[in-house]
Amino acid sequence: MKKTRARAIPLLLLTLAFFAGIAYFVINLTIHSSQWASMPTNGHLSDSDGLDKAGTITDRNGVVLAESRDGKRIYNEDQSIRCACLPVIGDNSVNNSTAIQTVYRPELSGYNFIFGLGLPDEIKSGQDIQLTIDSKMQKAAYEALGGSKGAVVVYNYKTGELLCLASTPTYDPYDKPEDINTNPAYEGAYLNRAISSAYPPGSTFKLVTAAAALEYIDNAEHREYDCEGSTEIGGKIINCYEISGHIEMKEALMTSCNGYFAHLAVDLGKSKMTDQATKMGFNSSFEFDGITTGKSVYDVSKADENELAWSGVGQYQVLETPINMAMRSAAIANGGSPMKPFLIKNMSAAFGAWMPDRSSSKGSSMMSSSEAEKLTEMMDYTVANYYGKVSFPVELDVCAKTGTAEISDGGSDAHAWVTGFTKSEEHPYAFAVIVENGNSGYQVAIPVASAVLNSVL
Repeated sequence: MKKTRARAIPLLLLTLAFFAGIAYFVINLTIHSSQWASMPTNGHLSDSDGLDKAGTITDRNGVVLAESRDGKRIYNEDQSIRCACLPVIGDNSVNNSTAIQTVYRPELSGYNFIFGLGLPDEIKSGQDIQLTIDSKMQKAAYEALGGSKGAVVVYNYKTGELLCLASTPTYDPYDKPEDINTNPAYEGAYLNRAISSAYPPGSTFKLVTAAAALEYIDNAEHREYDCEGSTEIGGKIINCYEISGHIEMKEALMTSCNGYFAHLAVDLGKSKMTDQATKMGFNSSFEFDGITTGKSVYDVSKADENELAWSGVGQYQVLETPINMAMRSAAIANGGSPMKPFLIKNMSAAFGAWMPDRSSSKGSSMMSSSEAEKLTEMMDYTVANYYGKVSFPVELDVCAKTGTAEISDGGSDAHAWVTGFTKSEEHPYAFAVIVENGNSGYQVAIPVASAVLNSVL
């Protein structure tokens, strides 16, 4: 009897493991079947034939960006719009992993859970997708970036709708360059830099350091400092762009005084700086509409005192994605908490429309409302007294901060940044612009942002 029981136990365990495996497979098949079907190894979806009868993609205003006619995928007739929207919608391939025609290929192609792709073409119904982006704004960003590599993010900080996710270099889906994989001019053309690339944020990060000081230091906005053009921290020199003289925080932000914010970072310490950066989206990626962003990074665990100081001005090893930078500007504009960005306005098929649930679209708090109000005042002061209100569309009443981010390659020019938001009730937009090797945020990034914002007026 004991021998029978001893032999039965392993058999029972094997049986349980078998049925557990079956259950695991069925659950995964139910949840992930459409994703498995859309893998690049599936030729039915990954080659051009996968879109020959696919649904239509339009922008927020109903402008057709991609549709299928007579067994061919057709893109917008305006070449600039085709190039500008390629990083968002993709081409016939699946090379761009964050593009709509990659992420939503099963839905566009009429994938069915029961029949897979086996339904006859006569009854197969690919879903149509309307995006939140504005193709006119995408075109303006593409043209403003010109031949430079870079990215532009604009989104509505009241609703979360992404209006612009521009990225260059790009190409015409009708005329893909033959040397795209070898020509340096097309480096990263399959990548949407707006959501996937992370760069040194430079002086735009001073908003994070300022927020940390407002959180942890009493009366921080009135903290005084004498800027003489350079300061020594940790035995090494940190230089400023100019001699700012006797200043408080709003003047330090306006003149972008490195010394002021470098000393703040050291006084705050690694823990508090890290806590604030983490609250503002660093050290994690996030997902929207099935698309996962790149990760912004703030890690000073191994930094010495001088490196910690440099981190406070957005250098050292600090990295940030353009979309995260736009979100923290949105948080400042929105009382401390950003709205979660989204790209899908609606999806429709033969059985009706599908509207995404945006009921929990408010993101985690990045700062208190009083801190957001103080940063708003400082950014507004910076534009009014340093950049000039006329640097942006005056009707939109823009608050902003530029950055010129030095990079490790000493032979290359710095990256040019600007981030900010509008105070317009009709157009409540947060934005971030980077021009790679643009050298000056004020001279290069601001005109790009201005051109994109002007396109909505």
